[in-house]
Amino acid sequence: MSDLTVDFELLKTSTKQLNAIRKEFKGLGEWKDDITSVVGASELRRAMTDFIDNWDDNRKRLVESLEKVGKMVEGTRDAFKSLDDELAKSGKKKPK
Repeated sequence: MSDLTVDFELLKTSTKQLNAIRKEFKGLGEWKDDITSVVGASELRRAMTDFIDNWDDNRKRLVESLEKVGKMVEGTRDAFKSLDDELAKSGKKKPK
């Protein structure tokens, strides 16, 4: 039988990094007005508006996905930690 090894620090770090990335993407916010106000040509303004709208939609989906994955990683870490604690307790019990 092989032993299962879980790197709790890696899972903890991964959760923190996913949250940081999610916050960065979420914090980009609305910047369409800033960009389109400096573009003079109407065709270019429309193209920029289309690009920004597409980016915003995809950014929102990415933020949602990062949040879900972060929760999954955190749940995995918590489940393995709980199991590890239970196994440690059962190993310390004295036989009757």
